[in-house]
Amino acid sequence: MVRIVVENDPAVRFAPAVLDPNFPEEGRRAFADFLAHDAPGFSEWLTKLRQRIPGLFPAECVIVDSSEDMRRALKNADGLIVEGLPVTDGDLAAAPSLKFVQKFGGHTPNIDIEACCRRGVAVDVQRRRVNIAVAEQAFMFLIALAKRVTELNHLVDEASLRAAGFRPDPFDRRYTVNSNFARIPGLRTLHGSVLGALGVGEIGREVASRAKAFGITTLYYQRSRLSHVEEERLGLRYVTFDELLRSADFISIHLPLTDSTRGMFNRDVFARMKPRVILVNTARAEIVDHDAVVEALGSGRLGGFALDTGYREPAAPDEPLKSFANAILMPHTAPANRQNVLDDMEEMCLKMWTALKTRA
Repeated sequence: MVRIVVENDPAVRFAPAVLDPNFPEEGRRAFADFLAHDAPGFSEWLTKLRQRIPGLFPAECVIVDSSEDMRRALKNADGLIVEGLPVTDGDLAAAPSLKFVQKFGGHTPNIDIEACCRRGVAVDVQRRRVNIAVAEQAFMFLIALAKRVTELNHLVDEASLRAAGFRPDPFDRRYTVNSNFARIPGLRTLHGSVLGALGVGEIGREVASRAKAFGITTLYYQRSRLSHVEEERLGLRYVTFDELLRSADFISIHLPLTDSTRGMFNRDVFARMKPRVILVNTARAEIVDHDAVVEALGSGRLGGFALDTGYREPAAPDEPLKSFANAILMPHTAPANRQNVLDDMEEMCLKMWTALKTRA
């Protein structure tokens, strides 16, 4: 039986449910429940996929939490699936039977590609549909807040506009057009603006590519700077955190929640931001201090705020962020249709099966 070492990542844990017949049945039921509202035919999908990968299924999957666990488990492994764990030449030396390394994503800074090539180990990647969907959500937030969509939706009649504090008086049509007849201020154009990206991993890169297409200048900050080649390709410029705060018209967060990022956006950071910046968070809510963002919205310091994951899920009925028209709160929907999950996993399994066949 094929032996595959799998990083214990929330997304990657789906692979053992697909490939390992000894995976706990309650775990498989949990995944079926996770998928059911969009993809109720999980059992049928699973049967069909397994029939397409007869040399990959059944497999023994060993889930590991750390680099040390991974190296020990690689001794008799045929394959390795990682998301963030580093794969070094030393790890490969401890894996004489290893045939492939599969990255669950499209970016491989954690994998020593040259060492894999020297040892005849195939490396494959995939551009995950789920990451694309999250980037689309982030960009939707940017556009909606820049155009004040949440504040202006349905305000098309005179009474509604006047009740909202606008003055819907027609212009002198002998000389001008009648665009924005309600005289609504503060509408923004994305082209020519500056986006500050906090983190340019899988999702951050997807956002950056869309920003480039919109004519946006994208600054980024993270612990490790990209190569100049990558910066040029993605249209990015590396800056300090303070410079990003001073310069960005929009800020989009793509960082993991860690001890160092929890509460990263606090009162001090909001005070250092460019006034009226729009802040988008499709990462974890706790990266932004809850009380601080409520205060920043209330004072007008912040021009808009969007959040996909909640501080609580479901949120409290009296969540104060719900009272702001320029705040968008979504019920953790950025990954979009669950079919994305199935398609990502199917693509990965077929790539691993191909690598296994070619190195049999």
